[in-house]
Amino acid sequence: MISTTDLWGVQAGVDDSVATAARHRQEPDRLDIALLAGLVGLGALSALLVISPGVPERIVAPSLDLALDSVALVVTSLVATLSWIRYREVRHPFVLYQATAFLVLAITYLRAVIDTVGVDPTAPLTSVEPGHEQLYVFIAGRLMAATLLVIGGVLALGGRQENHPARLVGLAIAAAIGLAAIAHPISGVLPTLLTYNEPDTRGATITSLGSALHLLGAALFIGAVVVYRRLWIRDRSVADAFVTIGLLFAAFAMLIGAITPGSHPGPVTVADALWLAFDVALLLAIEAEARVILRALRESNATLEELRAAEVARAGLEERVRLSRELHDGLTQDLWLAKLKIGRLGAIPGVAPEARALAAEATSAIDQGLAEAHQAVMAMRIAAADGTFSELLARYTEDFEDRFGLRVQLDLAPDLPALPVRTQAELLRIAQEALTNVHRHSRATSVAVSVRATEAEIHLAVMDDGVGFMAGEPMPTDFGLLAMRERAALIGGELQILSQPGSGTHVSVRAPLKPPHIAPPIQDEHQPAFVAPSLGVDGIRT
Repeated sequence: MISTTDLWGVQAGVDDSVATAARHRQEPDRLDIALLAGLVGLGALSALLVISPGVPERIVAPSLDLALDSVALVVTSLVATLSWIRYREVRHPFVLYQATAFLVLAITYLRAVIDTVGVDPTAPLTSVEPGHEQLYVFIAGRLMAATLLVIGGVLALGGRQENHPARLVGLAIAAAIGLAAIAHPISGVLPTLLTYNEPDTRGATITSLGSALHLLGAALFIGAVVVYRRLWIRDRSVADAFVTIGLLFAAFAMLIGAITPGSHPGPVTVADALWLAFDVALLLAIEAEARVILRALRESNATLEELRAAEVARAGLEERVRLSRELHDGLTQDLWLAKLKIGRLGAIPGVAPEARALAAEATSAIDQGLAEAHQAVMAMRIAAADGTFSELLARYTEDFEDRFGLRVQLDLAPDLPALPVRTQAELLRIAQEALTNVHRHSRATSVAVSVRATEAEIHLAVMDDGVGFMAGEPMPTDFGLLAMRERAALIGGELQILSQPGSGTHVSVRAPLKPPHIAPPIQDEHQPAFVAPSLGVDGIRT
């Protein structure tokens, strides 16, 4: 089974040499290009807001403000949840700090949404400046989140562990909830962050304290950008790249907040638009993380399938060895014993000539059975032996020549690729069946075996100069031909037989180098498991 830990940790196992090469390569990194473009664009926007007082800095849109806060609440809650799930699996301190940071942001946005809707959700939204308590909540939550991201990233880069994760999460959540709860009651004693020229105006000026807090937040988010960029260089996680870009938007949102004050609810500022860009970057990070996990899952499933196929093939080879041993120690010994007894029977004085003839015929049949049994044992042992397809096929054809005195011309391409175990085994059995049919039925004087390969498939051909046959006529080899077709189909190949009376027979099979997966049949739990019949050298099912 593949655990979730393996999936979450797929990016942590990137080779250090790859990361080092990427760190020192001459061409600029794509993330660095995006960060540089963001710095230039956002810096120009900030400068424009400073030097051009006529540029509209904000609009009054309570519904839009509520929608932005709601989107931010959903996104930060989702990121916090996913990060916590990931931490439960990998136990990396950086992931814990990340989860806590986004949980703090989610709490601040939840307080903003509740503050906007009020106790009566059906009442119309107000656009009046409510004061600075929510601004305190936003600033404090964002400062806490940026600090947690920086600390967590530094610990991750240093390979250090968090000894008290529950205490950290508890303190951060308690601080965020406590601040959100007491912001309104203590707002009267807190230093003001906004000043107004007239009591009912929606225009406000940020105080020196407010600007200082925003600039501190911008510096912390820039620090988080630096840390996440280093994590990207080390791990090459696409999700880290998107979060890095999002943190750059957050840094400039804090910077512009020091220039253009924002309050809540009602006014929507340029900084709010940058926070929306931050949320979009987080969504892209989630999507990238999901793609990485799905890709890792597909690769793991493919690896499992390869291992399963290898295990099935290994079990099949072991079964062939066992069957060959039983065939050699059982059937062949019985045939030898029967041959000896028939020989003794024929040597008894006074046996009728007709009985002697029958004994001679029985002895000849037993000799044929012994030869076929030996051939079957040899075929099974070669199929189960170690070696390349070329080596095993050469070994079999050499034994075939020695045993039956039939010249075999073997033509093997020098660059044959390594074959899957199942493909190799089935092609060997097809070649063995074809040669057996040549020996039994073709009355050939020679046979040629050739093997060629392309980028996508392998081609095996067996050609003899025997008597041939007419296509469509019933033949004693029909079961053997059917067995060869079945074997070719098992590996996704196709068998072709060409023959004419007096012109020999040409058997060829083309099979892909990567055979398709053949699903096993579904078994009824009340029925015994299906056992595939073994195919003898003559192709007859036994």
